[in-house]
Amino acid sequence: MKRRLAFFLGMIALTLIVATLVQAKTVRIGIVYDGDAQGYPAARNLFVDEILSMTRGAHTVVFPAKDQISGGYNVTQINQALDRLMAAKDVDMLLTLGQVATHEVCQRRRFSKPVFAAYVVDAKLQGIPSKKGTSGIRNLNYINTLTDHDRALQLFRRITPFYRVTILADEFLMASIPQINTMARRLANEFSIKVTVARVADSAADALAQIPADTDAVFLSMLTRLSGTEFQKLADGLIARKLPSFSFQGRVDVKKGILAGTIPEDSLLHLARSVAINVQEVLDGADAGELSTTFAVGEKLAINMATARAIHIYPGWDLLTEADLLDDGATEVDRRLNITTAMQEALAANLDLAAANRSVEAGMARVQEARSPLLPQVGVRTQASVIDDDRARASFGIQPERLWTGSLQATQLIYSDKAWAGFTIEKYLQASREQGRDAVRLDILQAAASAYLNVLRAKSIERIQKENLKLTRENLERARIRVEIGAGGPEEVYRWESQIANSRRNVLTAQSITLDAISAMNNILNRPLREMFAPEEADYKEPMGILPDRRLMAYMDNPMELGILRDYLVTEGLDASPELQQFEAAIAAQERGITLAKREFWVPTVSLFGDVTETFSRGGEGSESPLTGALNLPEKDDTDWTAGVQASLPLYVGGGRSATLKRSREELAKLRYDRDNTANRIEVRILNAVHLIRASYPGIRLSTDAADAARRNLGLVTDAYVRGIKSIIDLIDAQNQALVADQQSANAVYDFLIDIMAVQRSTGSFFLFAPEEERDAWLERLNRYAMDAQQRARQG
Repeated sequence: MKRRLAFFLGMIALTLIVATLVQAKTVRIGIVYDGDAQGYPAARNLFVDEILSMTRGAHTVVFPAKDQISGGYNVTQINQALDRLMAAKDVDMLLTLGQVATHEVCQRRRFSKPVFAAYVVDAKLQGIPSKKGTSGIRNLNYINTLTDHDRALQLFRRITPFYRVTILADEFLMASIPQINTMARRLANEFSIKVTVARVADSAADALAQIPADTDAVFLSMLTRLSGTEFQKLADGLIARKLPSFSFQGRVDVKKGILAGTIPEDSLLHLARSVAINVQEVLDGADAGELSTTFAVGEKLAINMATARAIHIYPGWDLLTEADLLDDGATEVDRRLNITTAMQEALAANLDLAAANRSVEAGMARVQEARSPLLPQVGVRTQASVIDDDRARASFGIQPERLWTGSLQATQLIYSDKAWAGFTIEKYLQASREQGRDAVRLDILQAAASAYLNVLRAKSIERIQKENLKLTRENLERARIRVEIGAGGPEEVYRWESQIANSRRNVLTAQSITLDAISAMNNILNRPLREMFAPEEADYKEPMGILPDRRLMAYMDNPMELGILRDYLVTEGLDASPELQQFEAAIAAQERGITLAKREFWVPTVSLFGDVTETFSRGGEGSESPLTGALNLPEKDDTDWTAGVQASLPLYVGGGRSATLKRSREELAKLRYDRDNTANRIEVRILNAVHLIRASYPGIRLSTDAADAARRNLGLVTDAYVRGIKSIIDLIDAQNQALVADQQSANAVYDFLIDIMAVQRSTGSFFLFAPEEERDAWLERLNRYAMDAQQRARQG
């Protein structure tokens, strides 16, 4: 037994020693590259980092500086470097970076060590061996990028028509790989265009000088020897000459001012990762000659819209829907909105609220009008008259021929129930008008918030549709690779092209919905309907962050707490409802009207009055009374005045007062019924809003889980499709499921947020957007209400 145990432990120790020795073996990789271009160090570091990352923990890999050799843009030097590293005993593997170095090493047929050639332009065109998607040669693995130049040209023609084309190609590349020259001739023949090839070294000025004056468009290949500064000069020069340009480097060059390209910006990263995977497999015992040489570059159209505007090129809708648009003007939109500023701007500019404000202002004037009879009433009057002389003589001085007088009258109500009632009723009606304005204000806040959320929803759906279009484009590339390696038929390509057409249509529809949502938002804000704005929350990965305070969510986690929240919202809503307060003011006004109708039977109107009249001038016949002198009567002066108090009470007005009292009582009863009915409707509105939250809040998590599961399923089905296990129908079905799930996930969040706005409107207060102190006070009342409710439940 002891011997067996010792043998067993010895075997374990031996295994560990062997494993340690294996892991301790250092693998040295040499590199040969075309020449010392400005961008080479970054590309080399990318490949080195990916290989080190892939092999870390299992193998020790180093890249000795002495074994990184530049070919100096000379074919002879490149081959000498290849010979040296192939013969070097301290170099275990060889990596070529550069199209010429890759071409030269792939022309060989015997390899004493694994070779990884990263940049094959077109294996078939270059005469590089291929066998069932591998090199078929021991120790040789290369990466064939499978760039479809025909499709790139067709796509460029959809952007802008052209006949005379200039291809800017690297001088060293064209001289070193003569087979590439046949590509230009083939394109010219197949597409009936005139092609000029301009050989570029390291000067933008020389490149521009080689472009014929009658050129319609320019293609750019990989111009590795142009520095960043020189390339920018080239791009600017093409724009200055109004020449549309297309780069086979893709988005990297489009960012610098080239009009269009289809290669994604991360294609080099994926290429480096593919090489790293192959290195790892060889280190694990595989033969490099049996590893896949296929690499799907991917296709994602990028268009520089600033360049398009500068050269007056306007791509069609189908291109704009699928393209990645750089400098499309969205970032130039100065107008920024978030949900809070949208609600504030709506209050400041909305026409409905402006009209309601004017109504309230007019009501304040009506209150002043109703108050005015209670204050002193003062008036002046002047009169000048002339009558015939015989009538003046006959008046014995009472009415002279010419008379000019002036008077001042004043009255003051001592008590008038009708006047006081009118003033009081108008104040109640003004309170009702103010509550009506508050209701309009709440409606506008809800409309503005909901409209803004619908803009975010539309943008999210548009983004999802664009991502789905991008995914469909990637699946088309996968189908083409399957056809290329003989794993699929052309019908798969046609099916994906049909899917792309449908996806483009869906993107256009989503964009139209977004524009409609923006117009609806501008309408509420009283802005030009076509004015664009940039929602600040449009890039939020967590849309729930749009809420200023999420403490309310704690009451939505289970039915019991949601029930407490519901009851509290009903109580709070009935107390704060401006509609109910509007009815209360109207009822108070009607009650005062009934009091007036009762008092009309017995309460008189009492007032003071006074009058002073001054005679300014009298003349002609009758200006002197003949009786004054004859009867020795005292003369009357020019000033007369009167003062007194009066009271009035109508005794019978044909039954009008009784009818008024009856009408007022019936109208009061109607108002009370209407108030109770409105209270019921408000409670129903609150309950409906809470019931919507009951579904929409848990729906966020459920739809997110569904979307995550659908995406994971899509990933599995995609991998199975690439390996030939699943059919195209399975992949289309999985993609559609993921699309629907993503849309439902986005809709669930915005449905909930819109429901939250409805809850706040129904309770008469947008408490979540109130100042922090008010919000804290509201939530504190909720917490106290919840504690009381829980205590009552325990006691019950």
